[in-house]
Amino acid sequence: MKIDDNLNKVFNLEPSKEEKEPMSLLPVEVPEKEQQDSDYQLARGTLRNLITKNDAVLDTLIDLARNSEHPRAYEVAGQLIKTQSEMAKDLLEVHKKKKEISGEINKNINTTNNIVFAGSTSELMKVISAERAKVIDSK
Repeated sequence: MKIDDNLNKVFNLEPSKEEKEPMSLLPVEVPEKEQQDSDYQLARGTLRNLITKNDAVLDTLIDLARNSEHPRAYEVAGQLIKTQSEMAKDLLEVHKKKKEISGEINKNINTTNNIVFAGSTSELMKVISAERAKVIDSK
């Protein structure tokens, strides 16, 4: 038995004659690129707005700390400076992630360090000369 039937029975109600279908929410399809750009602009705008507001608050707080010479005022100013620097880092991280998502950064860049050449000096000079000749010829 349905819950509606049970409630109708308990409260001596007649069942409703028209059954309504549950309303389904249709998702609004936003292209992924537009959504990413929109989210990026929102995150960037929010962080920039917070950084700007914190600048004004920080100036006032530093003046208050100087005038009152109260240790708690200096502590709060220090915490706000730390928060401000973290927000600046977050803003740079947002830019980095946007580039990663859009594919501007190639993740498959290999860096080779500490290459060892096993051979004599004259053999090394021959290899270097050959590589220089290739570079000069390609220009």
